[in-house]
Amino acid sequence: MKVAIFPGSFDPITVGHVDLIERSLPLFDKVILAIGQNSQKKYHFTLKQRQAWLKKIARKYDNVSIATYKGLTVNFAKTVNAGFLIRGLRNASDFDYEKTISQLNNIVGEGLETVFFIAHPEMSHISSTIVREIIKGKGDVAKFVPDFIQKDLKSKYYK
Repeated sequence: MKVAIFPGSFDPITVGHVDLIERSLPLFDKVILAIGQNSQKKYHFTLKQRQAWLKKIARKYDNVSIATYKGLTVNFAKTVNAGFLIRGLRNASDFDYEKTISQLNNIVGEGLETVFFIAHPEMSHISSTIVREIIKGKGDVAKFVPDFIQKDLKSKYYK
């Protein structure tokens, strides 16, 4: 069985994330959306909120599940018998960074492979970091997040 992990903070999940999920589905028997928990990182949305959003995405697909983990992604991959990581590339900077990480993951993860998806041009500017900044400034993020997240944000953050 080909199992892949799509690791991230998903703070928040964007249409770019959803695109990567959908593009990865034909390649793998199972895709795990894995929320990494880093005690050094400050998140805008709670873990519970990010899990709820990902569950709404996963519900649409038979072979997608949600998990959380702490520590190295390669160690989590071993616990779920995943042989692949899914990563998106928006630009050359992403490539340089992700290439190095994938090489280290391959060594430490004893053959763990990273599958890269190049962002479609209309999504190459979208990042959770930029979306968070727009949210903090009470701007409209409708074009950058799934509809249900936009509705949730309006009810909770735009009062």
